[in-house]
Formats: sequence, C-alpha cells, structure tokens
Amino acid sequence: MGRLTAELWLPNLLHKFRNAGWEIAISEDEPTLSEKTLLAAVGDVDAVLAHNADQWTATVMDAAPQLRVISRTGVGFDNVDLLAAQERGIVVTTTPGSNAEAVADLTLALMLALARKLIVNDQRLKQGVWDPILANDLHFKTVGILGLGRVGRAVARRAAAFRMEILGYDPFVEPSDLTEANIQAVDPDTLYQSSDFVTLHLPSTPETAGLVNARVLGLMKSSAFLINTARGSLVDEKALAAGLQEGQIAGAGLDVFSTEPVTASPLVGFPNVIASPHLAGNTKETMEFTGAMAVDNALAVMSGDWPDEVVVNEVYSPRSTRTQTS
Repeated sequence: MGRLTAELWLPNLLHKFRNAGWEIAISEDEPTLSEKTLLAAVGDVDAVLAHNADQWTATVMDAAPQLRVISRTGVGFDNVDLLAAQERGIVVTTTPGSNAEAVADLTLALMLALARKLIVNDQRLKQGVWDPILANDLHFKTVGILGLGRVGRAVARRAAAFRMEILGYDPFVEPSDLTEANIQAVDPDTLYQSSDFVTLHLPSTPETAGLVNARVLGLMKSSAFLINTARGSLVDEKALAAGLQEGQIAGAGLDVFSTEPVTASPLVGFPNVIASPHLAGNTKETMEFTGAMAVDNALAVMSGDWPDEVVVNEVYSPRSTRTQTS
C-alpha cells in the first residue's frame, strides 16, 4: 500500500488511489502547505500531488525517503527544486495544456475590462454616478504576445476573433509556424513599441526574471496595457509601479505577482490596474481536469509507465530502483 499527500481541492479525484489501496494524507487546515506541515506529513509518502504555492525544497525531499514522484497541477514547476529532485531520483511531472484555455480566457477578459474601463465605470455607477468614462475598442488594435506555447496561441485565437492584429515573439517557435497561425513574428522591441496590449506567456526562469523592466516600459506606447497571467517574476514590479505613476503606460491586468499571496503590493492600489489572486487557470472545470491529469500522472509514474511529455526533469527511473545502488 502506498501513501499520498494531496491538496484540499483534490479529494473527489482520489478514488483511483483509494481503490488501489492507497492511504491518503490531506491537510485539513492549510490550503497552502507550509514547510513545517510538509515536514510533518511526508515522512512515509510515496507520491505527492502538489499545487502552485507549496515549496518542495531539498529539505522537504530529504524528509521523504520513500518519495518517488511529485505530480504538479498546472504547467509551472518553479515551486519545486528540480535539481534536488534530480539528485534524489524523484520524478517531477506537470499537466501541460490542462489550463491553457482558462488562462487565455482571463487574459482576454483583462484586455476587454481595461479597454472598456469596465471596473471604474462599474464603481462609479454603484456610487450613483451616471456619467460613463469613454473607453476604447478592442477590434483593429494590436496585441503583442510574448511566448507562443499553448496559452499564447490560445490568446492569439481569441484576439483573431476580435479582428486584432497579432504580433508574436518566441525564440523556440519557427516564424513559419506563426505565419500559419496568423501571427506576425517580430523581435521583442518591435513588439513592445507597436502593441496596444503586451501579454506575457513565458515560464519563470533566470533568463525571464525581470523581463519587463524600466527600459521595456519606456518602449511601450503611453496608451498601451500590460497583461501578465503567467508568472510574477517576469515583471520588475518597482519599475511597473513607477511607470504607472508616471503615465508611461495606460494600465495593467495582473493575475500574478513576484510574492504570493499579495499583502501589500503598491500595484493593486492603482485605479488603472485590474488585479486578481492567481486564478487564471482555476475554474471549476479546469481544476477538475488538471487534478485528474495530475492523479493519472502520479499513478503512471508509480507503475513505471508514463508519457515523456509530462516529465520535466531527467529522472527516468523511480527512486526505489536507485536506492538499491546508492
């Protein structure tokens, strides 16, 4: 019998484990599991279903000598120490594509809400002010998409339906592939300078940290909006706050922040910023689908048979087979 630790929102998806005789350890108190809670819970676990905020550090992994797989819900894995997992023979998996449509939906929703000044007009009407602030169209505007994986392309499809011009940059995608998707491939600076909306769909890596900085904001139109539904680390938040204060850009739609949960970010106080608590991929339907995929990934790894596209580190044999020779 195996033992599994999982998130609060996954219990209805765990019947596959229970049917196989697994014991489930679920935190009843913390929606985000602290290191203290993890250290107390993982001593005899074989598999983990991990959400965005749980930090799977080398210290936590060392406290779990039986751990064979960390199955992430979502496509990001910046909360997992991949090197530590690699060294310990722990497989790390994600759920690629599981939330792309939901993230793209929120991206477009933020674009629409900012362009049409939806939030400020709603607030004014609730205060008894029937005097709408003039807004802007979305059609015939230009959207610049940084990162053209599943989410970026899903955003492009939605933008095309609004008759927007679509610019794109992704160093890992052939320009000819973008042309087929009606995306004009451009260099980053041209994208920043030409776009009415700049939307980010890149992973968190050392290379992308602080990508949108003071220089980039200086290139953008004063009428342009920045959208970030990817990772907070992509944006230099101090530079963005200064740029908003100085009117370098018209506003921003932010679903992610450099430190989460947000308690005192100056960005959320700007009237031309629409902020949300990292919910882009968290619809009821998407969470069910993502959770089910994470469950299947964990079970597949434990059985020794899993698809390569969901494994994000280079471990190809579970830890139990490696400890025999270590």
